[in-house]
Amino acid sequence: MAKRKKPNRRLFEFSKKDVARRIQRLPPQEVEHDSLQISRELLDRTLGGLRERSGGWRESGAIWIGDLKDSESRVRDVLLFHDLCDDKGRSLSLELSEEAKFALYKELAKRGQKLVGMIHTHPEDWVDLSGIDKANQLCSRIGFWSLVLPYYGERGWAIESIGVHIRVDSGWHWFSKEESLKRIIVK
Repeated sequence: MAKRKKPNRRLFEFSKKDVARRIQRLPPQEVEHDSLQISRELLDRTLGGLRERSGGWRESGAIWIGDLKDSESRVRDVLLFHDLCDDKGRSLSLELSEEAKFALYKELAKRGQKLVGMIHTHPEDWVDLSGIDKANQLCSRIGFWSLVLPYYGERGWAIESIGVHIRVDSGWHWFSKEESLKRIIVK
């Protein structure tokens, strides 16, 4: 009888050159959709829903839907994860079920709108996209926005403290505070 080989569980290692290239920021002019517009009313409804669902102890999320025109992404409505399904939110994670995603896509088709972006909360001031955030993308379209709100949304909207990311062809671009102030337009 042949002996079974043990699986190789070593992780693939990237070269230092590949790692350096991967974390390099893209210049702003290479970002396709250069502004995200949202009304004050929709932003307030989004933030209120995130704070309420987070309750100061768990992550929560929302999806922004609307229109994509030229280089502008315009938010027309917000759908909170917990209104779509039980998002199984915990202190460091949340989940949008496959059934909820199919219902979301059906609703988008009915309305004739597109996925513009999403916003979710993190427990502390770290507002980068986690590996889980990157691996479980709601939308992989270039120009899709992903914002991360610190402290479960309890401290309100201060663009300087929010992680503002956009999907580009090589992954995600994390805007600097200065870029974020120019690109997020609240009317």
